Formats: sequence, C-alpha cells, structure tokens
Amino acid sequence: MSATPPAGPSAPPARRPALSWAAGPAIPAASVLIALVLGAAFVLVSGNDPVAAYAALAGGAFGTPYDITETLIIAIPLTLGGLSVALAFRTGLFNIGAQSQLLVGAIATGFVGVRFADLPGPLLMPLVILTGIVTGGAWGALAGWLKATRGVNEVITTIMQNYTIVFVMHWLLQNGPMSAPNALGTPASARIGDGAVLPVIIPATLIPLTRLHAGLLLAALAVVAFWFILFRTTLGYELRAVGLGPRAAAQAGIDPKSRMVLGMFVAGGFAGLAGMVQVSGVFQRVYDGFSAGYGFDAIAVALLGKNSPIGIVFAALLFGAFARGGTIMQSNAHISSNLVAVIEALVLFVIAAETILRELARRGRPAAEKHA
Repeated sequence: MSATPPAGPSAPPARRPALSWAAGPAIPAASVLIALVLGAAFVLVSGNDPVAAYAALAGGAFGTPYDITETLIIAIPLTLGGLSVALAFRTGLFNIGAQSQLLVGAIATGFVGVRFADLPGPLLMPLVILTGIVTGGAWGALAGWLKATRGVNEVITTIMQNYTIVFVMHWLLQNGPMSAPNALGTPASARIGDGAVLPVIIPATLIPLTRLHAGLLLAALAVVAFWFILFRTTLGYELRAVGLGPRAAAQAGIDPKSRMVLGMFVAGGFAGLAGMVQVSGVFQRVYDGFSAGYGFDAIAVALLGKNSPIGIVFAALLFGAFARGGTIMQSNAHISSNLVAVIEALVLFVIAAETILRELARRGRPAAEKHA
C-alpha cells in the first residue's frame, strides 16, 4: 500500500480588495463629491439655487482663458506648499509650518531683490530662486533639528514658527529695515529689481491682461524634483524608510535624526520657493499679509492629493478653482464666498475619515490574510 504523498502548502487566500480601493483616488474623489453635495444642501437651506451657485463657481474658475490663468496663479503656491507638507509627511513629520517657511522665503526674496536690484537678470533671478529655497529650507530644518535632537514635537514648533515670522514681518515692513514708501496703503518693501521679476509667459495678444508668470514652470519643475528625490534617489528611499518606521530604519543603517533634519530642509525649500514665486511673479515686492494663507491650505492640498505629486497638482487646481470661482460666485450668484470654505472643510472631514475606513477594512480581512 503506497504512502499518501504529503499535502503541499495550501494556496494563500485570495486577497480582498478591501484596502486597494482606499489606496487609490477613490477617497479623494468621494470626499470632493460628498462635500459638493453637502455644500448644495447648505445653499438650499439658505434659500438659494445650488445649480446657479456651482455654475457661477465653475464659470469664475474656468469660464474664460483669463479666468483659467487666474486659477493657475493661485494653484502655483498651493502646489509648492502641498509638496512641502507632503515631503514632511513622507518622512513621518507633520509640517504645519509651510506658511512660515513661505513667508521666510518671500521676505528673503524681497530683501535680495531690492539689495541687488542692479544685477542683470541672468544673475539676479537664480540668486533670488536660491535664496527663497535655502532660507525656507533653513527655517524648516530648525523644526527638524529640534525634533531630532530634543524630541520637541514638530507640530508645536512649526505653529510657534508661524506666529514668530508674522510678527517679525510686521516689524520689518512697518518700521524696520525693509519698510519703504508705497501706494499700496499697507506696510511694504521697495520694489524688487527687474531682473528678479518672473516674466509673464502668455502674450497679451492671446489673453489680454493675463498675469500668468514663469512661476508655473518652476512649479512644474518642483513636482518633477519631488518625484525624483523621493523615488529615484537614495536620499528619498531613506526619507521614506524613516517615515515608515524610524527604529527599523536605524536598524538598517539609516540615521533617523539626520534624515528628519534633511527632510524638513527639503520640505521648507519647497515652501520657500512658493514665497519667492509670489514676490517675484505676482507682487514684485513684499507687503504685510500678502500670502492669503497658502501655507495652511497646502495641508489640505497634500491630504487630498494623498502626498503624491500628481495628486497634489490636481488638488491644488481644485483649491485654486475654489478660491478664484468663489469670488465670482459671490458677485454673480449673490452667494457668500464662505460657501467655498465650508466645502473645503467638508473635503477635509471626509479625508480625515479615511483612517477610520482603513481600520474597518483591515479588521474585515480574514486572520490568515492579516498574517500573510
């Protein structure tokens, strides 16, 4: 009687798609859709027509070529700020300080642009770009250093940095070394040199009065740089490894502390570039309170974009459309632009719920699959 051959290893259970849907664009798309539906309910409750409201919102953002360029102008700093927040997330850090890093880059750009205003463009433009990146990066690295060496929570540090730079900016522009007479009606610096001004990239013959500047090209390069650094360099691998688990990264020979500092430097560099773009491309000077909170909105952009370069671009375009279209909606449809803030808050609410959904999906998997 022949022996029964031993049974081979059983095939692993088929994996459920419980988590695959949450890893893709389903959550961001659903969050935007749910937010728009709930926003429409708010419009109805207020006694207005949601169809007219959203038509005015879309028309204000994309109705004409000029409207599209204005939406893009807003999306540029949101993209750069989103990259800043996302890179810190990838390193396991929560960068609340993109706003202050943006302001530091703007202030430094304004100072250098005025101080060396007589330099020709081929020299001055690279100088102000480098200045914005390095100063924003250094300001971000300070929070990373405090986290790595003293264990100070980066959320607290970066929030404090936000307040600090706002008051420093007040002093510099109101009665400090950067203050200068101007016709803006608000404290501001002198105008930067012509060589530091980002040129408009669309001729007025095609789109009259357009302000779309070469910062769009810098933002596109930054998106490529973000992808290349994170996914095609040793540094990016180490940053992502630290973000997934500092202890495991240390056992693999990676120094988590130095990577935290370096990760926050790179993150701050993206935000500092956003400040440089606003000064050189939009205002040609620094004035008090110019940033419109782009560094704070960048947190929402990174979350909605799921910390991916392409996702951040689309999220920045969406928030740019909200910002541009909201003003037109208020004037044309007579519906408060605060509706945009409500929609953005609802988007964040749904995105925040993703953690709960992921946990429920994880608990719904079979035990054998969890340990596979």
